[in-house]
Amino acid sequence: MKFRLLSLLMIGCILVTKGQRGNYFIPAAQTYSTTSIASYVQDNFTADRDKLEAIYGWVTANIRYDKDSMYNINWGVDEHTKAASTIRRRKGVCENFATVFTDIVSKCGIPAFTITGYTNVSGNIKRSGHSWSAVQLDKEWLLCDPTWDAGAGYHTNWLLLSPAQFIETHMPFDPLWQLLPQPVSQQEFNNGRSGAKKNAPAWNVADSVDSFMQLDSLQQLEATSRRIKQAGTTDEMTRVWRNYVDMKIAIVYGDQDMNYYNGAVADLNKATSIFNNFVTYRNNRFIPARPDVETAAMLNPIDKLLAAARNKIKHIGETVENAQYDTSSIQDRLNRLATRVSEQQAFLKQYVSSELANREKLFYK
Repeated sequence: MKFRLLSLLMIGCILVTKGQRGNYFIPAAQTYSTTSIASYVQDNFTADRDKLEAIYGWVTANIRYDKDSMYNINWGVDEHTKAASTIRRRKGVCENFATVFTDIVSKCGIPAFTITGYTNVSGNIKRSGHSWSAVQLDKEWLLCDPTWDAGAGYHTNWLLLSPAQFIETHMPFDPLWQLLPQPVSQQEFNNGRSGAKKNAPAWNVADSVDSFMQLDSLQQLEATSRRIKQAGTTDEMTRVWRNYVDMKIAIVYGDQDMNYYNGAVADLNKATSIFNNFVTYRNNRFIPARPDVETAAMLNPIDKLLAAARNKIKHIGETVENAQYDTSSIQDRLNRLATRVSEQQAFLKQYVSSELANREKLFYK
């Protein structure tokens, strides 16, 4: 009897151990940042699937769903800042779950992307939007929703699902991230008809996603906006999301305009400094004396600086209308400086071509 009881206990332990294979432990001391978590996972797991299960298990077990300060924390910050804040607070909404999961996965060298869209469960469409993740495993793109597994004790109902399964409940705003060769329309999804369509035009998912992942962040935003527009923004949620994407594009171009403007001002200031140094030297009647070649070349850098400043100004407002920077004012300053430089260059030309005995008189004309 004791032997049978002992045998049953041993079998029970084995079954529990097998049932907890997804419970990949990550020491608390290694969870102070997404970088530290990724480093631990890289050091302790070899197979990409094991890495994904470990990351997913940690996120769903340690991040708590909580709407407090969701707008203050998430609005207007970049993905890395959002992930760092979530790790520090250990709570957030779907956007935080997906961002942290995607960030850790990416830092483990596994391609991943955070997707935004909405859901339909048994005809109940959630109008507030939702976020989840796509990951590439063995050259295949699969989908994960850590928010829907949060607090489930390492159960993974929404880990590494196929696109065909995921489209039953999740509709991304960007059709690319359906990851289906024949995308489903919003109307079909909303009506619960998300199965494969016969005779519909198909596209190469792997190549399209690979091309998208090679783009920089601005190009990705622009591509996303184009696809949403082409698919047709049939509801308010999608229109709001596309407007948000377009706003982010405008912010990026606004930052570029700021850099162009600041760069033009820096070029102008440098040119002005060179000019003022020359004028000071001329007012001292070119004392201490320098070789003519050196004196004649003092103003030469200014032309390149003015040309560089004008080129930067030309790009301001190229893509997004400029309503912030007064380019006419800096253009006027550039033109005035160019005129004064031309006057001094004419003086220099006359000075170096004059006899030494006649040069002193030139300073008093």
